[in-house]
Amino acid sequence: MKYILWLSLLLTASYSCLAKDIMIRLEVIDPYLEMHTGPGDGYPIIYTVEQGEMIDLLTRRPDWYEIKSSTGRIGWVKSSQIARTIQPTGEPVDLPSVSYGDYLEDSLSLGFNVGQFTGGELKGSQTFSFTSEQRWLSWFGTELEVGKYYDSEVRGRYYGLNLLFEPYSDWVVSPVIIVGTGNMKTTVQPKLIPLSIEDSGYYQYGIGGNFYLGRNFVIRAGYREYTVSTEQDDERLDRWHIGFNAFF
Repeated sequence: MKYILWLSLLLTASYSCLAKDIMIRLEVIDPYLEMHTGPGDGYPIIYTVEQGEMIDLLTRRPDWYEIKSSTGRIGWVKSSQIARTIQPTGEPVDLPSVSYGDYLEDSLSLGFNVGQFTGGELKGSQTFSFTSEQRWLSWFGTELEVGKYYDSEVRGRYYGLNLLFEPYSDWVVSPVIIVGTGNMKTTVQPKLIPLSIEDSGYYQYGIGGNFYLGRNFVIRAGYREYTVSTEQDDERLDRWHIGFNAFF
């Protein structure tokens, strides 16, 4: 019996040693990271970690992390700054209170997507567009979009301003809600029956998903429904799309 007890104590001690050796190592990607003497804004800054340096996470307090720099310095850092670090794999950090949205907050992105209208007058028309998004908060951004649509008989272009809501930005695959407004202009009409969409304003809403891939890339896919104002009745369009965004 005593041998079993000694073996249990030995295994427990071994696992404890292993647990202490396992630390999360991250790379700083902002110009610098500020280390405080304690977990609060009232504590003075004692050291800064520069871009490209590695840090180890030691412990956590609400909205703060205790870290160890590559030079051996120990101090406390805000979780908002930890959000601007990456793992050795190149992926954004994935920790309690730190999300992919935190990592991308205050960043600008450029994107490209392709798609197809699957309903309405433009059914079957292919689309492509370029986007530029400003992420103001971890869960909210604004997007400018400029694109074109085309098939064998139709050519046109559209542009718009969209609002993006991402309530679960801490998920690797995160749902997105989109609302926006803009303008469509058909530049080449079918020869037999012209479209009612000529130079028309529209509003839209949609749902989609973001898949965070690597350091600064997001794959996006989704569905949008457009209501286009025409001289007769409003025209309803459906569009599916997929693309990617790169954040800076």
